[in-house]
Amino acid sequence: MIHYSKWHYKLLPIIFLISLTGCIQNLYSENIDDHINDSQSGHFSILQVNDSYKIEGLENGSIGGFARLRTLRHQLESQGAPVLMLHGGDFLFPSVMSKYLKADSMIKILNLMDGNATGFDNNMLVVFGNHEFDSPDPGLLLRRIVQADFGWVSSNTRFHFSESSAPEPFSKRLSNVHDQIIKDINGIKVGLFGITLDNQKPPYIEYDYAPEARKILIKQMIADLKANGAQVIIALTHQDLDQDQGLAREFPEINLIIGGHEHFFIEQKIGKTWITKADADNKSAIVHEIQLLPDGSVETNHRKIVLNDQIEKDPQINTEVSKQLTRLAQEFQKNGKNMQEVLGYTEHLLEGVEPAIRGRETALGNFLADVIRTEMNSDIAFTNGGGVRINDNIPPGPITMYDMEGLFYYDNNLVSFELTGQQLLEILKNSISKAHLGDGRFLQVSGIRFTYHAKSSNSGYVYTINPAEVEIQQRGASTYTPLELDKTYRAASTYFIWEKGFSDGYAIFAKDAGKTSPSRIDNGKEISFRKSVENTLNTLPKKMVRQQIEGRIIRQE
Repeated sequence: MIHYSKWHYKLLPIIFLISLTGCIQNLYSENIDDHINDSQSGHFSILQVNDSYKIEGLENGSIGGFARLRTLRHQLESQGAPVLMLHGGDFLFPSVMSKYLKADSMIKILNLMDGNATGFDNNMLVVFGNHEFDSPDPGLLLRRIVQADFGWVSSNTRFHFSESSAPEPFSKRLSNVHDQIIKDINGIKVGLFGITLDNQKPPYIEYDYAPEARKILIKQMIADLKANGAQVIIALTHQDLDQDQGLAREFPEINLIIGGHEHFFIEQKIGKTWITKADADNKSAIVHEIQLLPDGSVETNHRKIVLNDQIEKDPQINTEVSKQLTRLAQEFQKNGKNMQEVLGYTEHLLEGVEPAIRGRETALGNFLADVIRTEMNSDIAFTNGGGVRINDNIPPGPITMYDMEGLFYYDNNLVSFELTGQQLLEILKNSISKAHLGDGRFLQVSGIRFTYHAKSSNSGYVYTINPAEVEIQQRGASTYTPLELDKTYRAASTYFIWEKGFSDGYAIFAKDAGKTSPSRIDNGKEISFRKSVENTLNTLPKKMVRQQIEGRIIRQE
């Protein structure tokens, strides 16, 4: 039985604010740019982004970021046709800034994306990502929604507004959240609905995401949109690519699926429906040109735009970003930390962006896995890319306290255990099984060198590993030797993998689901992963990380 009494009273002031927003709902027109040039009739643009975590962008703000995105939006709007900005979810959490400032900074930045610090942005809609529900405090989520001067759309999420009531759609209490919505854009009725996957399950959220329930819901959403005159139908989603593919196949009347969840650029056409996702952290954006033809059909074209240093940063957004970084530094100081303290240095680029750390060997992954192997005195070591939450790269040069906070958004302890060669082979097979999707199960390794083979298929890729192409460098050895399937190796990893690796497909690691995890061979002492990394940095010559990509994981197609 779920009890909500711990957070129920936190909702009371939020419910009051919700009532206020409901009173002013009719003040906001749903029409976009009523004064558009008639020559542009029948046409509008969409600016798409998704999975935005760091307001300043990547690599110390040299790539991506919201200031460049605002510049792009302004440029598009100046061309005449109205622009609808859509965000495919995941922006409240997780980031170091949101952890310390409770996602307030992100909403303040998003509220400025129309260039207006006080008005409601009728041209912007977002969908809930799974990380919007990271906080255990439901009141925090409601505060951020009420604070937002833009619209939210989600058809399949429901919220417990009190401990005694049944879950309700957000739209029942919050005027800026919609189950579905039709927007009149330049004379075109554009219908939108939103879908969020259900892999984050706090007690205050329920989903209609089971396959049959989802199918019925989407069918009803589309029928309602059509009944109300929608001429263009857009699904704003935050789910795995294969779910978006299924959506396009099952509902071909959807003109465009604007998605999130994967952190890299995706474009795929199924039938007449395009599925698109941008690179995370506004590293790129996607611009769609939508044309309603005289026969009622819809023509869509899109292009990817990289937000690099060729695009100037919008001054207003850039000023606000600086202000929020100062707030963050002050919060660090309250916790006895200096955000810019230099903890070490790196000779090579340490890639922590998810498409890299979750999809291929990286210098950062090699360093982290090497720390585990050395600390636990094991033959081999591995750590999952999903446990590295920095969502950024550390350029050659200083490694700061800010970087360390990102690397260890969640700290973990280290454990050691024994594996047979056959068990290790099965672990490696699972590791690369969703490499093309940037799945968090992908392992960064130490003491292991292997090649895997990728063959494209209709569903993505099929991956295989030949045991003869796996080699092990046992502790104390200077060379790699072939994997022996019946041999026992001393292995080390994080407590999370050892306890809950089954959630990422590692059947052998299931302490809480069948208790099949291998017995620990360490002494049970709590060894912090973060502290081990910090201690390693202190002992390195000149505190310099020298790991680089060296061929530990090789992909062949």
